[in-house]
Amino acid sequence: MNTGIFYNSLSIDFNKLLITCDDYNVIIKVGNKDDYMKFQAHSCILRARSPYFHSALSTGWVKRNEEGMILFEKSNIEPKIFECIL
Repeated sequence: MNTGIFYNSLSIDFNKLLITCDDYNVIIKVGNKDDYMKFQAHSCILRARSPYFHSALSTGWVKRNEEGMILFEKSNIEPKIFECIL
């Protein structure tokens, strides 16, 4: 398989995970109480792709809900900006 085709396919597969939220274990809430969005993500991908999330999800910062999902809240980030970052 051509490397370019492989990376394109991999990118498409990661995008599918983000869209379908299959087997997610992180809920990220960004924005303030009047303008916020919730995102569902995978901690292993966040940690692998981002030094910030690697630290944030590997320390005592992590909070969990009753179902064991990791809850991550950032009120100082606009939802549309975070959507582009994610």
